[in-house]
Amino acid sequence: MDLAYRLASSAASRTFTDLSSSTVDATVDALIDSLACALAGTNAPGLAQARGALSRWGNSGCTVWGGFGDAPAPLAAFLNAGSMHALDYDDTDDKVPLHANSVVLPALLADVEDRHADCNGHALLTALAVGLDGAMRVGRAGGPKGSRGWNYSVISGGIGAVMAIANLRRWDTDMTVSALGHQLAQTAGSLQSIIDGCLAKRFQPAMMAKNVLMAIALAQANIDGPRNVFDGKAGFVRLYQDGEFDRGLIEPGLERCSLVEDLSLKPYPACRFTHAPIDLALQMHARGIRPGDIEHIRVRVSAQAVNMVGRHFDSKTANVVDAQFSIAYCIARALERGTLQIEDFSEDSVKGERAGAFAAERITIEANDKVPFLGMVPVLFDVRLTNGEHLELRTDEVSGSPVKRMTASQLHTKVADCLSFNDIRFSADELISTVGQLRTDAPVSKVLALLA
Repeated sequence: MDLAYRLASSAASRTFTDLSSSTVDATVDALIDSLACALAGTNAPGLAQARGALSRWGNSGCTVWGGFGDAPAPLAAFLNAGSMHALDYDDTDDKVPLHANSVVLPALLADVEDRHADCNGHALLTALAVGLDGAMRVGRAGGPKGSRGWNYSVISGGIGAVMAIANLRRWDTDMTVSALGHQLAQTAGSLQSIIDGCLAKRFQPAMMAKNVLMAIALAQANIDGPRNVFDGKAGFVRLYQDGEFDRGLIEPGLERCSLVEDLSLKPYPACRFTHAPIDLALQMHARGIRPGDIEHIRVRVSAQAVNMVGRHFDSKTANVVDAQFSIAYCIARALERGTLQIEDFSEDSVKGERAGAFAAERITIEANDKVPFLGMVPVLFDVRLTNGEHLELRTDEVSGSPVKRMTASQLHTKVADCLSFNDIRFSADELISTVGQLRTDAPVSKVLALLA
């Protein structure tokens, strides 16, 4: 029997009592983090244009977060996913990597608002945990090892989103499999938007969030989707994984949604592969070292980090996406300011000549063949100072990862930065408290009211 049946059966049967307290805590933190990122991203380049382009199809239905009115559920999910992913501040699974919430949460909350107005906290947290865990589980079992350039946030995130909504609707296994089949039939997710540094990148999870709601609608109408979702001749494993898929990673912890605890919340609004280099740059700043003290930094990272974020940075031609995906730019700004926040990726900051010159002329990024191809650590710096001194720095951990989690204070600081960026009319304390009340089964409508 196709793997879709096992995933569907698990998704349909999970309840809040299956979740450990640590999984609930991780789900709540991820929800707080994701909503803050989305509210920060509502005015990022491309979002106003997207709202304008889609408005001709209707302005009623579900909330477009941040005070932008309503839209039909699929379009609201699209716009909310786009804003969540726009600043590259949303959570990751470092082992794939993928942004699970970027697809799962916008689709799930649109379905809640569209069909489950009386939904309470336990139902939402259970469905969200099911979806995040499912996306991560499939992403890890497949992994990019067989990839020809697929965006794993999209292809795995769509599977997780279907599982989340199936749990919320209390579907049976067969209908859930049908929806997974419809989702497979309309999945795409090329990484070329990252390679070309274009704004389409922030709308790829958005496209999938929209498509998931379409798949759900078709399955609900008893239009059958493919059944051999994973193991078919053109199923997920052959199409996206070149036939390589570690099924041994599917079962452990599946019935507890335990992988949610492995989510990483990002302390910096840039590609996850830049985070360990940023950590080292901030360590240097804390030691009193500034860009003017540095003759050259040689950065050694994994081969995939070079592919993703190791390209030459040119401030004259760079845009926001280029900066979000540049180790050199991120190091230059972190060394200069001693922090890295949303404002560092404004168009004016990205075009700044001082940081741009430092990134282009004094930083070299090389692949370290001793680091696993997909590894985010270790990262090594060889630094020559202008006074002739030589420094060697290394980190084997990444801030925000399960082994170096953001503290409650750090999460609060991030949420406050996100909300202040767009002058949101409620505080970090109010968002954190309102979402936290879902633990005691408070109505989801309180959260939706804030988002509106």
